[in-house]
Amino acid sequence: MPRNPDKIDYSNGFPDGFEAFQIIEDPRIGNHRKHHFGEVLFMAVTATLCGMDNFAEIEDFCENQTTWLQKWITIPNGVPTAQTFSNIFNLIEPKQFNLCLQAHLKTISAPLHDGIIALDGKTLRGSHTLKQKPVHVVSAWDTKQQLTLCQDHVPDKENEIAAIDRILGQLDLTGHTITIDAMGTQRAFAQKIIHKKADYLFALKGNQGKLHKETIDHFHFALRHLKLASAKGWSIHQDFQSKHGRQTLCSVVATDKLDWMDGEIRSQWANLRSLIVVENQTTEVSTGRKRRAEKRYYLSSLPADAQHLRETIRAHWGIENNCHWKLDVYFREDANQTGAGNSSKNLGTIRRIVLNLLNMDTGTVKSLPKKRFQALMNQSYRERILSLA
Repeated sequence: MPRNPDKIDYSNGFPDGFEAFQIIEDPRIGNHRKHHFGEVLFMAVTATLCGMDNFAEIEDFCENQTTWLQKWITIPNGVPTAQTFSNIFNLIEPKQFNLCLQAHLKTISAPLHDGIIALDGKTLRGSHTLKQKPVHVVSAWDTKQQLTLCQDHVPDKENEIAAIDRILGQLDLTGHTITIDAMGTQRAFAQKIIHKKADYLFALKGNQGKLHKETIDHFHFALRHLKLASAKGWSIHQDFQSKHGRQTLCSVVATDKLDWMDGEIRSQWANLRSLIVVENQTTEVSTGRKRRAEKRYYLSSLPADAQHLRETIRAHWGIENNCHWKLDVYFREDANQTGAGNSSKNLGTIRRIVLNLLNMDTGTVKSLPKKRFQALMNQSYRERILSLA
């Protein structure tokens, strides 16, 4: 006998404040449904906010919070099992969940102006199975507000270029600076970013062949033979960082003297204005031992202002420290072994939506784990974060 003999419409059930999630279509078909689709999403988001990291924990949370949940949703046939959560998330098209992330962000945050948007990829290492590679996701990160703006899933890291292209096409880039690591250093992306009235700063590595080699030679000559502090067209900046028993001297040199470049190569990079080298020299405080200096190179459409470029480069790494690292440490993303079809992708999107919600909260609770614990223990705080109050 069907579970829904009365032909009840279970495709909605979204509570107030969750209108952005209506962009996701209920993928279930037939009459074997007994849970409202919107309520399933609401339970998953709420449980993740309160510190639950997998479907089994989500089920346990909802069983223990049924009284509170029924303030906002009906739960006509009880809490779904962990397997039911997994089955529903497996059916949802990840592209719709990605669009939901963007729609939801518009409800909690003002539009970004003149910001730095970092693009980078992350592998969900625990999501692999015997027949399935681990999920790889490319995200666009607002480095100032610390928000995931957009994301795209690809089969593996080698397909990042296609994902970056789609993300650049979706976002309004006007007035922003787009930073991308070496794999995304593509002439077509530079052209696209400039066409959308934005600037770019790309890492420059060996995949750029002749341009990379000649840039290294150019800076090698300049650092040895020119007085850069007074040389026209050159900018330098230095700063110290002390952390974990180490001191790092960061030296940045930028130049807009690009007349030495091959004209054909230079013309292929839209509005190229500066080349940059960043050298980090790290010293162990306790022993005085110096590590081998590290040099990294960049090209950009920004002016050759070494200090500003240093701040832009530092901001780019916020996607690693403030997004990827927090997802792994606080949400245990890499340890999560949800591997069934689309489930791992969609649960990963839930984590990013929740991380956005928590980062938008600038109240007295600062630590991310403490915020999740506060949401678990304090219903008023939970309701305020979810925009229910």
